Amino acid sequence: MSIRLSSFQIHQTGLNGLLDMQKAVSKTQEQIAANKRVLSPGDDPVATTRILALKEELALNEQYNSNLSTLSNRLNREEVALTGISDLILKAQELVTQSGDGALNKEQRGFIAVELQGTIDAMAQMMNSRDANGEYIFAGYQGKSEPFVKGDDGRYRFTGDEGQRTIQIAPATSVASSDSGKKIFVDVKSAEPTVIGHANASNRGNPAAKIGGEVVLDPEAFAELYPEDVVIEFRPLDEASPPRLTYNIRQVSDGRILVQNEPYVSGSQIEFGGVGVNISGRPAVGDTFIVESSDKKSLLGNLEDFVLALQTFDDNVVDKQALAKQTATTLTNLSNAQTTMLETRSSVGARLNLVDATLSSNEDSKLAIQEALSNLEDLDYASAISQLTQESFILEAAQASFARVSKLSIFNYI
Repeated sequence: MSIRLSSFQIHQTGLNGLLDMQKAVSKTQEQIAANKRVLSPGDDPVATTRILALKEELALNEQYNSNLSTLSNRLNREEVALTGISDLILKAQELVTQSGDGALNKEQRGFIAVELQGTIDAMAQMMNSRDANGEYIFAGYQGKSEPFVKGDDGRYRFTGDEGQRTIQIAPATSVASSDSGKKIFVDVKSAEPTVIGHANASNRGNPAAKIGGEVVLDPEAFAELYPEDVVIEFRPLDEASPPRLTYNIRQVSDGRILVQNEPYVSGSQIEFGGVGVNISGRPAVGDTFIVESSDKKSLLGNLEDFVLALQTFDDNVVDKQALAKQTATTLTNLSNAQTTMLETRSSVGARLNLVDATLSSNEDSKLAIQEALSNLEDLDYASAISQLTQESFILEAAQASFARVSKLSIFNYI
């Protein structure tokens, strides 16, 4: 049985073969131009899946490195601020010790008070340090708001929160990028019990009244109150005669009234249980203020109390004895603050060491990923050139053969 081929079939078969060989040459040329073995998923489906996974892993590695850079920046800025505050504590200790010299009179102590107030302001400025993005480092989650604000009474108040922000540096690892100023500068162990006041968040006064100037006036009377907390509550106007704004002071634990229907005068000292506080502004009826007994004393508050003592105590024997006692208390509190500072700096240093170690690990991981990716994706250039030469030779031979075959005719044999 014979098979007959038409001229069209002969030409079409030859043309298809040429096109296939031309396609192979073009594909090899594209691979050489891109220096990639896998140009499309169809080239190697298994390798393509692995390549995509490796590229995703590489992108995550880059993101973690970016996070580590941000973390390092924040921690370095925090460390600079803590170092500066530590130095200022040393200066404050020198000034407090100097003021305890019994040979100094009230005027001379006043000069020291001015210098000490400058030290307090410098500390507050460092406590309000910002990171590269302009956010306050020690404000907790309230990074857009200044954490230490000077009130109308001239004392600094912490307005941030206790939040500690973290940054993810590995799939299952996050590291704290900041420390709350409350933990470092406010909740410092006190040499003796003290008080802390704050306004109820639901107060309706407009503008809101503020509390400050908390001070222990009579340690013996306060010892009877401690560790009790109290609430200062502003009463309806008609509870007094003639009608006016008054306040009650009651204990939190049992509701016992310590002070009842006392007329309110903005900025005047409110005294109870050996404690004095100041409330200024226009509180609304029903507004409340909490005064908590505490074994903590803020770094700034400790120094502010001592400045007040330097400005208040006279040169008589009783006042000098009281000043000597407050000097000892202030120095102890400064020592406790310095200890807290050193602990925090140690924590920051440990986190910076972790950043360096993780960066080094990520670089090693990046190299391994890039090597695996290269093995799957990159082209063996020498082999590709050899293949291209061979394919080009075959294509040229096929073209020459097709040109000769396509000219054949029965008339060539007549």
